[in-house]
Amino acid sequence: MALETVKVFISSPGDVGPERLLTTRVLDRLRGEFAGRLHIEAVLWEHEPLRATDHFQRQLVKPSDCDIVVCILWWRLGTRLPDDFCRADGSTFSSGTEWEFEDAAESFRRCGAPDLVVYRKLGNPEMALSTKQEMLERFEQKEALDAFIDRWFGNPQTGFKAAFHPFQTADEFERLVETHLRNLLNQRAVRAVPVAHADEPPPVWHRGSPFRGLQAFDFEHAQVFFGRTQAVADVQQALVRQTAAGRAFVLVLGASGS
Repeated sequence: MALETVKVFISSPGDVGPERLLTTRVLDRLRGEFAGRLHIEAVLWEHEPLRATDHFQRQLVKPSDCDIVVCILWWRLGTRLPDDFCRADGSTFSSGTEWEFEDAAESFRRCGAPDLVVYRKLGNPEMALSTKQEMLERFEQKEALDAFIDRWFGNPQTGFKAAFHPFQTADEFERLVETHLRNLLNQRAVRAVPVAHADEPPPVWHRGSPFRGLQAFDFEHAQVFFGRTQAVADVQQALVRQTAAGRAFVLVLGASGS
């Protein structure tokens, strides 16, 4: 019997690249965990052979054609779309991310799919602003994102309209998105598995032992060897700060094996 395919669309502006990568890694782990029960497919624009003869958005799978949409935000709303991308009332979208979100939300209102989960990173980004234009662009992006959040989700002053998940650190985001995606996938797996096999426990390890002694971990062991997300993010941010200061170098010290 063919497995049900679950398409997971990842929507985000360019300021949350690390979180976007973490989501793909989480999906890789979950793909192994749900092996034999579901076929999980990540939908990302960077995996598509986008042709130079048309706009990005027209060549991508639509969020409304997927089963789960993960939307990640921080301080940018994204790049403006051409004016021919417009709503039924003729108004235009501020960015591709806004279009993707509304496409998913409108589809859910019509037919109950896809499941749409939104994450927003808290805090200000660490970056060097060398020109007045960069400062204005950052301010305009933040204003556009705040207006988007207020319109769709509300705020503490006027009350909230819908749910989203705030986070501060990379490891906090990884834990959240993995827990939420696992729960959504489990709901689908229960429906997809035949009744005769519904009480079988899901596979945890594919093969072998997670303990490799003195043997090296390789790509195929990603299911059992992962983590240190915050440590990796700290080193990355340190490198960003060093680069902005003109000295792109970070030294990591530790005992042998650490």
